[in-house]
Amino acid sequence: MGLDRGTKIYAATLSGILLLIFLGWLLTRDFRLSEINALIQQDHDTATYPYPFRILEIVGTTAIISSPRSNTMPAVRFLGIINPFLNNKSTQDPQMIVAQKKLASIQSKVKKRVLGRDDIDKVKWRIDKEWFSQKGIWLE
Repeated sequence: MGLDRGTKIYAATLSGILLLIFLGWLLTRDFRLSEINALIQQDHDTATYPYPFRILEIVGTTAIISSPRSNTMPAVRFLGIINPFLNNKSTQDPQMIVAQKKLASIQSKVKKRVLGRDDIDKVKWRIDKEWFSQKGIWLE
């Protein structure tokens, strides 16, 4: 049982539109994102850190990198989320200081790896609202 002429035209038109959408998506996709994210994960400390640093987008020669801290999410609060034993510790507690230095060190490594590319001149950090929402924390 074959399709009638109208159905064939409809199917061909719909297929053409879907193909154009797919090609448009491919042409606008920046394949450098996955390349740079793989580069970041090559560092053992970064790959094993509880927060997954990643490139969110590239604007010109600026890489926008996800960050677990900002004005709305201080480092101390973030560290209490990934290390519950730090939850009620003072900012001056030796364990908290070590954790803050580790976070700063990881972020520095990520930045250096990204800036090591010829096509990236600048890095901007953006709070990772998606990651926090997956943890049940809503940021404004």
